[in-house]
Amino acid sequence: VVRAFESSDAVSLVTYDLAFGTAGGETTSVDSPSVDGTTSEDSAENTAEPAAETQSSIDNSDNGVLLVSAISQDETEANQDAVESQDQAAEDQAAEEEVAEEEVQDDDAAESDSEPAAVALTKIEVQVGVAGQATGDSQQGAAISEGTLKDTLVLAAGDAGQSLTDRVINATPIPLTEDEDAQYSEWSSGSQLRFTKWSIELPLDDNQTQAVVTAMRNRMNQDPVWVSSSSVGSRVAGDMIGRAFGALFASILSIIGYIWFRFQRVIYGFAAVAALIHDVLITLGAIAVSYWLADALGFLLIDPFKISLTVVAAILTIIGYSLNDTIVVFDRIRETKGKAAKLTAEMINSSINQTLSRTLLTSITTLIVVVLLYCFGGEGIHAFAFALVVGVIVGTYSSIFIASPILLWLVNRGEQATT
Repeated sequence: VVRAFESSDAVSLVTYDLAFGTAGGETTSVDSPSVDGTTSEDSAENTAEPAAETQSSIDNSDNGVLLVSAISQDETEANQDAVESQDQAAEDQAAEEEVAEEEVQDDDAAESDSEPAAVALTKIEVQVGVAGQATGDSQQGAAISEGTLKDTLVLAAGDAGQSLTDRVINATPIPLTEDEDAQYSEWSSGSQLRFTKWSIELPLDDNQTQAVVTAMRNRMNQDPVWVSSSSVGSRVAGDMIGRAFGALFASILSIIGYIWFRFQRVIYGFAAVAALIHDVLITLGAIAVSYWLADALGFLLIDPFKISLTVVAAILTIIGYSLNDTIVVFDRIRETKGKAAKLTAEMINSSINQTLSRTLLTSITTLIVVVLLYCFGGEGIHAFAFALVVGVIVGTYSSIFIASPILLWLVNRGEQATT
């Protein structure tokens, strides 16, 4: 390398000797950078026979590194111009990058400024109703579920030129009546329970929300509402009550007539009907009392039951069951009396003891079935099963402790009247 610089006096030789230490050790510089100002002859003399130390200093086993840089004086200005042009190009490129970064920052700032408006929530309250009805009238037919409300809002947003999905809509019901208060305690997101008034949050601004609400109103005005009503007018109710009493009176007369024909005495029919009336009244009383005892006796699965078609069916079933059990006891009383001239209390007591095992076995078997229906039958037949549980228990003891004593009382009263 040294010999390459001997041919020109315009060349200076610059050498750097660097020494590197191990990790954690000290790094020392052997020589600071220096410019060799010797002549080419001196250089040749000094470097013609390199020392062993100089040769070993660049060996791979040593950490020393020799860096050599040669700059021609003639090429200095050209190199400087090239360097300056490169520096200028680098500066221009850096300026362009700074401008691009500023534009990106401006865009980010604009997006960050627009983000609050994009995620702004507008809260509104919507109450559905039926056209032509006053606010205080029943709006039961206009109640709407959460799923239907969200679907309607999504369609209305499309009509208004907005983009909405049911996932970004928050809807919470606002109960207005006692029935809705009871439903609200059971309501959860995704429930199919229907309410009249809702609180809604939409990810839109005020103008967009107003446009969606207007489109929703227009859409719902086009959909017919089939109003259902469970209330009955006074005239219709009076007609139904008259027919019910007529049917009840006819059924009682039929029962009395059949038992009169079967046992040859009308007092048997009166005693059986008295037991039936007792069973029905006790069952209806239990249903009425359940309305006040539902909270205290909730562990017994008692709900605030009401008279419904299933309860009416249960009462008719109780009448048939109780009447059948009563006739079985009366038949044994007639056999025990035989051809005796007078029916006594001993005969009735003996007949009841003879049929007691049959009565208990039948009643317990039936009671097991209706209790299972009451516990596991579900909400649809819960009131039906409750009425049957009460009716079976009441019908069992009424055949023994109601019908038979009334029969004995009527017999004694008839004999006293003849004497």
